[in-house]
Amino acid sequence: MEPEAEGRMSLAEHLDELRRRLLRSIAALVLAIGVAFAFYRTLLDVATLPHFKAMEWCGLARAHSRLILCSYGPSVLAIAKLAFVVGFFAASPYIVREVWAFVAAGLRPQEKKYVVRFAPLSFLLFILGGVFGYFILIPYALYGMVQMMPAHQVQPLVDLGGYLNLVMTLTLVLGAVFQLPLVMVFLTQVGVVRASSWSAWRRPAIIANVLLAAVLSPPDVLSMIAFAIPLLGLYEIGAAVSRWVAGRAHRARPRA
Repeated sequence: MEPEAEGRMSLAEHLDELRRRLLRSIAALVLAIGVAFAFYRTLLDVATLPHFKAMEWCGLARAHSRLILCSYGPSVLAIAKLAFVVGFFAASPYIVREVWAFVAAGLRPQEKKYVVRFAPLSFLLFILGGVFGYFILIPYALYGMVQMMPAHQVQPLVDLGGYLNLVMTLTLVLGAVFQLPLVMVFLTQVGVVRASSWSAWRRPAIIANVLLAAVLSPPDVLSMIAFAIPLLGLYEIGAAVSRWVAGRAHRARPRA
C-alpha cells in the first residue's frame, strides 16, 4: 500500500496543479481570442458569405445588399463575440487536453473508455453541425425570411450586429443538435434505453423533431424543412448505430 500512498497527491498539490492548468488554459484562450480579433476583417468576410449568397438568390447585387451599421456598440460587441467564439474553438483542443490531464487520474477505466470514445466524436459532430449551418441552413433561412416580405414594399436592410448574433446562435444550436446520435448511442450503451426502443419511438420522435425545428429554426417554412430533415436523419443514424452497438455487445457476451 505504501507505493500507492506515495503516488497520491495531497489536497494542496491538487489545488496547485488545478491552478497551473487553469492559468495555462486561460492564457491559451486569451491568445487565441487576440489572434482572432486581429483578423476580424477576414472573419467578417467568412461570416457574411451566407448573407451575400442569400441576397444573390433574391436577385440583389452585392453592392445593394451590404450589411448596415445601425449603432456602434452592438455591432462592435457582435464582432468581439465572433472573435471570442472563433478563439474559443481554436484553443479548445489545448483546453480539453489540460482538463483531461487533470481529471483522468480520478476516473475509473470504464469512465476513461467512454470519454476517449465519445469526446472526439462529439467534437466532430459539432463541427459537422456548424458546417451544415454555414453552407445550407443559414443561407436558405435568410433567403426564406427575405422572400416572406413583399419586394415592392420592403427593402432588405440587415444590421451587422443582428446578423452576426443570428449566425453564431444558429451555429451553436446546430452543433448541439448534431450530438443527438451520440447521446442515443451513449444511453443505449449504459443501459438506460434499449436499442429496440428507438425504432418503437420513431413516430413520437418525428413529431418532436418537427416541433423542435419549428422552435429553433427561423420563422419560415423553408428553414423549418431544412432543419427538420437533418434532425430526422440524425435520429435514424442514432437508432441504427445503437442497434449495431447492442448487437455487438450481445455477441461478445460469453455463452453459458
